[in-house]
Amino acid sequence: MVKLPSNSCELKNLFINAAIPDMEALPGEYRVDMLFPWPSLRRLSHRKVIYRERGGLAGHNVLMNRAWGYFAIEEGSCADINRGRAAVITYDRPENSFFLKGLRDFLRCLDKDHLYLGRFYYEIGTRKVFLGYFSLENVA
Repeated sequence: MVKLPSNSCELKNLFINAAIPDMEALPGEYRVDMLFPWPSLRRLSHRKVIYRERGGLAGHNVLMNRAWGYFAIEEGSCADINRGRAAVITYDRPENSFFLKGLRDFLRCLDKDHLYLGRFYYEIGTRKVFLGYFSLENVA
C-alpha cells in the first residue's frame, strides 16, 4: 500500500504533475482508497475493475464483493486543472441509478501501470462540483 499525502494542496500538485494514463494499460483490477476529504473504504474491499468493451474501455466498482457503479472510460481533460489530459470515467450508463449518472472521475498516472490518482466530481448540467481525491492501486 502506497502512502499518499492527506491534504488537498499536496494532492492537487501530485495530480497536476502526474502523467497521462496509457489507455491500453488500464484494464485490470485496482484497490480504491478514498483520500481527502473522505474516509477510506479499503476495509470494505472497494475496488474498480476495468476491461475492454465494444472497442473501448468500461468497468464497474466492487464494494463488499458486490458490483455497482458501471462506467465508461475515454481520454479527455480535467477543466479545472489547466485542461490537463486525463482518463475520464463517466457513470452515465443505463445500469446506474439517476444519482450515479452525474459522477465523473479524472485519472492521472503516478506510477506506470501500478498507481493512479483521481479527482472525482458530480456534474450538474454543465457545472462540475469537485468532491475529492482517490487512488487506484493495481492488485496484480
